[in-house]
Amino acid sequence: MTSLFKRALSKVLGSAPAPDAAPPAAEIEKEKPAVVMPAIRPAPTVLGARRPLMASSGEVAGFEFRIGDKALASLARSGDSAGQAAHVAAVLVSARLVALGGRIGFARVPAAWLAHAAVPKNETGTLIGLDFDPAQPLSPEALDAVAAVAAQFRAVGAKLAWDPAYDLGAKPDYALVRPAAQQTVAGLMEVLSARPDADKDIPVIATDLASVEDLEQALQGGVRLASGSLATPVLATPVKRVAPLLPEVGRLSQLLGQLSAGADTALIVSAIKGDISVSVRLLQRMNSASFAHLGGVASIDQAVLMLGRNDLQRWLSLMLTQFAGSRKLSSALQEVALWRSRLLELLAIERGEKEPGRFFTLGLASMLGLILKMEPAEVAATLSLPPEASQALLEQTGPWYLYLRTAQQVESQTASDASAEADGFGSAARVQELSGQAWTWAAENTLREAPAKPAA
Repeated sequence: MTSLFKRALSKVLGSAPAPDAAPPAAEIEKEKPAVVMPAIRPAPTVLGARRPLMASSGEVAGFEFRIGDKALASLARSGDSAGQAAHVAAVLVSARLVALGGRIGFARVPAAWLAHAAVPKNETGTLIGLDFDPAQPLSPEALDAVAAVAAQFRAVGAKLAWDPAYDLGAKPDYALVRPAAQQTVAGLMEVLSARPDADKDIPVIATDLASVEDLEQALQGGVRLASGSLATPVLATPVKRVAPLLPEVGRLSQLLGQLSAGADTALIVSAIKGDISVSVRLLQRMNSASFAHLGGVASIDQAVLMLGRNDLQRWLSLMLTQFAGSRKLSSALQEVALWRSRLLELLAIERGEKEPGRFFTLGLASMLGLILKMEPAEVAATLSLPPEASQALLEQTGPWYLYLRTAQQVESQTASDASAEADGFGSAARVQELSGQAWTWAAENTLREAPAKPAA
């Protein structure tokens, strides 16, 4: 892990040129009316805590990296320019590695600290957000220093985002905004609409939004990219359903209940054959590239046998995420759900749990209420959760709750070595490594393997 960090850091600091064979990173073009999702390619291991960057298209466009609050406060007090430069380099490493995979790598750093950063030879695909602190205004000299380094980063391919109210000698590629204390998204949108005409052509990135609902409202209001909290769905808070559950959800729930109850495989096969939609999708999956080594599957009986009961239960559970309706972020929420599910499964493997697949279902359950507008208790019944999983989801207690808590810490970027070690995961770095693996898996399954939505 350490050697990987050193190799990646050396690239950011410019001691080694970017390899010629590296795939081109996703372009971030402000002229386009919406973010165009690039193909997802395998990328090197990404270090550090990440947060999904949502696009106006409803997809996960990339990931945001920022310096932790504790490090920010400590380095700000000490004035350690070398330490500040090292932390800026670290988030730039993570953002660049995401860009190598074809998505947007968004590195947020204090504006004043950018002046200490070493400019690499190539930063194509990286988006750098400059955070200005109104409580500590920069001197004209410091502002000039930031502008000079920002221009150097632009010269090697990076895009820059900042509040256009700060004059850096050129317009930003993106206007970077975040709600002020106690400000609603509606209030933020009013501020944006009141911008000077000269700034209204600059696409907007909104950060630090408080909820999924705020993210959706901002993106519907014209914000191009947005990031914020996704941690609330694991809480057992009441939700307001806007429409009855679709019949497909009921049929999938019945199948899941039969699997969980240990129903005979012949009964499961018969139930699947009675649902044309599930039958077609199951055969499509079993004849996809992922199962090409099987040489083709021609019947439901054969598909169920080849897939196995555990993987069949997982696949049926994932199908539930396809019924998110017309939510702005339905696709992004599906990917987040897959990430969280896979992360809990990997954490369970890390701790030596005998049936890690059950923790995958727990992770999915923690998102399903938000996606389908279901009450947590209804989610627990739909997925036939075991008692430990229901306790974790509904009461935030019990032996399995530590998995949901760890996912929350990763999402809120508050994971620490102390908590990771106490929960049996070794270190925060190990948890982040597993999180990165889970994001890679989620991207592959969301964009390539997820069952298609039913026709309207």
